[in-house]
Parts: sequence; structure tokens; C-alpha cells
Amino acid sequence: MAQHGAPEYDVIIIGGGTSGCVLANRLSEDANVSVLVLEAGEDRSNDERIYTPGLIASTLDNPEFDWQYVAEPAAGMHNRRIKHPRGRVIGGTSAINSFALIYPSAAGINAWAELGNVGWDWTTLAPYYLKFQTIVPPNEEVKKQLNIMHSDEKIRRSNGPIQASFPMQVTGFQKLWVDTFRTLGLDNVSDPLDGHALGGHTSTCHITGDKHERSHAGVAYLDPVRSRTNLTVITNALVRKLMVDQDNPIPVVSGVVYSQDGVLHEVRAKREVILAAGTFNTPQILEISGIGNPDILQQHGIDVVYANPAVGENLQDHIRPGLSFELNDDAPPRSSMPVEEARRLYQENRSGPWAEQGAFAFAYMPLVPFLGPEETQELKTLLDRHLKEGESWSPFIRKRNAFIREVIESADEASAVAFMSRRPPPGVENGNFITLNSMLSHPCSAGSAHISSADPETKPKIDFNYYSHPLDVEIHGRHVQALEKLARTEPLASCIKPGGRRHPNDPAVTIDSAIEFVRNFSTTNYHPCGTCSLGAVVDSRLNVNGVRGLRIVDASIMPIIPRGNMISTVYAVAERAADIISEDLGIRRST
Repeated sequence: MAQHGAPEYDVIIIGGGTSGCVLANRLSEDANVSVLVLEAGEDRSNDERIYTPGLIASTLDNPEFDWQYVAEPAAGMHNRRIKHPRGRVIGGTSAINSFALIYPSAAGINAWAELGNVGWDWTTLAPYYLKFQTIVPPNEEVKKQLNIMHSDEKIRRSNGPIQASFPMQVTGFQKLWVDTFRTLGLDNVSDPLDGHALGGHTSTCHITGDKHERSHAGVAYLDPVRSRTNLTVITNALVRKLMVDQDNPIPVVSGVVYSQDGVLHEVRAKREVILAAGTFNTPQILEISGIGNPDILQQHGIDVVYANPAVGENLQDHIRPGLSFELNDDAPPRSSMPVEEARRLYQENRSGPWAEQGAFAFAYMPLVPFLGPEETQELKTLLDRHLKEGESWSPFIRKRNAFIREVIESADEASAVAFMSRRPPPGVENGNFITLNSMLSHPCSAGSAHISSADPETKPKIDFNYYSHPLDVEIHGRHVQALEKLARTEPLASCIKPGGRRHPNDPAVTIDSAIEFVRNFSTTNYHPCGTCSLGAVVDSRLNVNGVRGLRIVDASIMPIIPRGNMISTVYAVAERAADIISEDLGIRRST
């Protein structure tokens, strides 16, 4: 039974993840505004599996930390099913992800604005990439050897809660990475925060510079303000539905029903509710509350509050194949230190392999520089065939495809983001390998996330439709061929063992073999977004279309997936949203 006399708050935030923690911090700066955060998981920030970089893998597929989503079989990937971990803890996915901070292109964000989303252009959003973080300057040796292009000015201007750090020391393989791109004439010469970076470089990771611990939204944004009397955080709170008052010409979201330990509770919002539940959970909550595609709602016996077939659609992700090569016998192994020794070093003085487990070696990779004249003409023919405008194209598809074509054909834009790892290939348990990965920046394929039941405890049906658009495999296959060229480039080539093991066993020389490789072995880079997009589900002020008193602030609002790892853009969107909401509600803030 629900409680009588439900408590009231000015603002209710659904989700204590990355965006929710940012909003909780910023909106509660005004002591006269009461803020409630409802989080389905627990606060596990003091668990070593979260704060220790070297223990990152222990949180994935663990129900104590992870929602444990699994996507539907993907026909374009030979019906493979891909797991999609999402953080079910305070801090959300920022508390369990893989640390790297990679930035979008100015063109990619401007594409949002060109869809008609006022105030979502690069000039407006760019300052928020500095606002969320404090960049710890690299030491002189790292700066000299590893192609650090973050400008001293940008580092000084960064002053946000999240700490971002560079590698503590130069390693041979990180230097090898940037030197190989220099050989190709593709070493990055632009500050990644300027939106025009291209080529190989060394990134930051959200790891603190002093204690070498994970810096995530829970510890950086929420913990410092938990003592505010106007801020309430309730954990283990599973949202059942939104409370909607339909006695008005436009329905008004007036509160939330949630369960905790088997007991139903109601809370009411005096001003508004903010959905920050993530790409899968946010459309699920909308649909179980009657906002979405009428056919889906009626199928599950849900009364329609507002019909919007766009809810849950436009699901996008970055996927990556990885080419693995066995290294020379004298190459240093990935890690040979026993677990107990690594734990001892980390616990005693935050040193050893567990102190630095992030991926730092990245590259914003254009395709055109890897193609000869004949291949360039083939690419144009391919784009003409697959992106020929159809009469049924919506304005969104028309503009999105035009943007994607411009990126693919440009020598100054990254149609993929590559990174280096030391993972062995699938099915190999021993040996010393290097793996070259390639994330397709802006796929044409899109899927959906919809409820499979009116019961909020039943996971939604998640269908990415990977490689359903024929252009994606063609472009991704060509990027695999670019990775093959990278592996044959010095100084990287000299580190690969002649005649050594590799994956795939045969080089992906022909485009057909490269395409078959990506279909067989591509997997997610854990970047789902787009299911409640700007323009289709929310307006430029992030208000949900068709109702009042409800906004969305999370990765689901991104209409076109940004290149690279998305966590930096999630933080920037949340900081921008906090300013929008504060302005609209008259919230007085100190920053």
C-alpha cells in the first residue's frame, strides 16, 4: 500500500548515476530548493572493486553493481547476443566503466543543433567539458614523450569535481602508439577539448592524481554535498511509475511511485521530476507511465497519457572489432605480478599495476588517409549507393546521413576512434599480445529499447540492430584494413612477432574478409544512447514533449552519438542541463 500524506520535494531526480549526481549537486546549491534523488542501487563507493582501477573487471556482470542487460540477437552479427553492463549504484556507470575521457568533434555536436535543437551547438556545449573536471597536469617526461596535446591554458581553466589524470609514467607501448601515428603523419596536433583533434594521442582517465582512485560522479559530485539539509538521497528505490495528473489540458507529472524493500511509496514534486535513469531505464519509465508508442503501451495494458512513437527509438552504440598480434619474445608482458602483491602495493601506497589500469592510447582516425585513389573512388561509389536519398526519409534521417557522409569523406574528421589494449584474442588464455581496436564513430544503424512488460522489474527488450544498415559494415571493414596497415607501420611493426599468432588467423586484406571479421567479432564499447532524443522526445530545454513538469537528462537525449567514449559528453550535457533548469526554475546557484 502507498503511504498517505506523501512527502513533497521541489525537484525529484530519478537516478543517482552520472547525470543524477551532477544535478543533485548543482540544483541543491540553492538552500531554498528541496531535492530528492531516487537510486535503484546502493552506495558502494567505499567498495575496493569500485575505487581501485585494477579491479575494474570485478564489477561487470555482478548484480551488486550492474543491471546486467543483454541485447537481443543481432542479425548483422550472426545473431550474437551482447551483454550491456550499466551501473546500478550511486555514480551509475561512471562507477564501473573503463575510465577513458575522449571528446566529441565540434562537427558532431553542431549536427545536434542543425537538427533544430537550439542551444546544443559546440560553442555552447564546449565550456562544460572543462566545467565538469579538473585535469591533473602530466609530469614533464610524460608530456614530452607521449604527445600530450591538452594545452596548459585548458588544464588551468579546468576546475570541476571530476579528477582527470594522465599516465604516471611513460611505458614503451604508449610511446610506440604515438610514434607509429607520427610515422603515418597522423600524430594529433590539436587540443582534444577544442573539438578538432585528429590522429594518435595520449588521453586522460577519470582517476585521481593523488590517491589513484576512480573519480566518479558519486564521490566527486554527490559525496561533498550529502550533508546539505535540502538534499535527500534514497537508495534501493525502484521507480514503479510516474504520477500523472490528467485533469489539465496538458498532463502534468506530479510525482513518483517507487518501491523499497517491498513497500510502495509515493513522493510528490512541487516543481518538476527529472528522469536521469539512463538510455534503457528512462524510456522504460516513460512507457510504464503511459508516454510512448500507443501500440506498445496497449499491448501491455497501459493507458496512453501521451502518444509518442519516438520514445525508445533511435538507440545507437559504438561497436568495435579488435585485431590481435603476438609480440616478440623480449616484449614486456601485460602484467606478471601476483594478485596479492598487486593488492599489497596498492593498499600500502597506491602504487603498482592496480593504480593505473586505464586505457590512455587513443586515436581519432579518419579513413581517407588510408585509401589510395582507386579506393577513394570506390568509397564515393559506395556512399552514393547506400546514402542515396529516399522519398521516405524523415528530415532527421536526411540530415543525419548527410553529416555521416561528410565525416567519412573528410580527411579532417574521425569516422572511427582507435585504441590500443593488451587483451589477448578470444579463446587465448596465454601469450603476450597487443590488440588494435576500432570504434565506428557514427553508425547509420539504429535500434530500440522498449518495455517487455508493464512490470518495472522486468528488463526491457533491447535491440540495437547492429550492422543493419549496409554502409556500417563497409566502413567498419575498411577501418579494420586501416588497422592492418597500422600494424605494418614502424615502430609498431618491429614489435610484432614474425610468424606469431594473430587474430584473425589470416590478415583482413580483402574488404570481404574484413567485413566477415567485424560481423563475427565486433562487440560493444558500452556507449548506448539516443532513446529519448532531442527534438523527438524532449525539446531544447529538455522538457518531455506532451506533458508538463518532466525533463530528461542523460545519454538518451543524444540524437546522434558523439565520437569516442561518451562519459565526457554525459557530464557536459548534465552540467548544461543544470544551468538550463536553474534558469527556468529560478534556482539561485553559487557557480
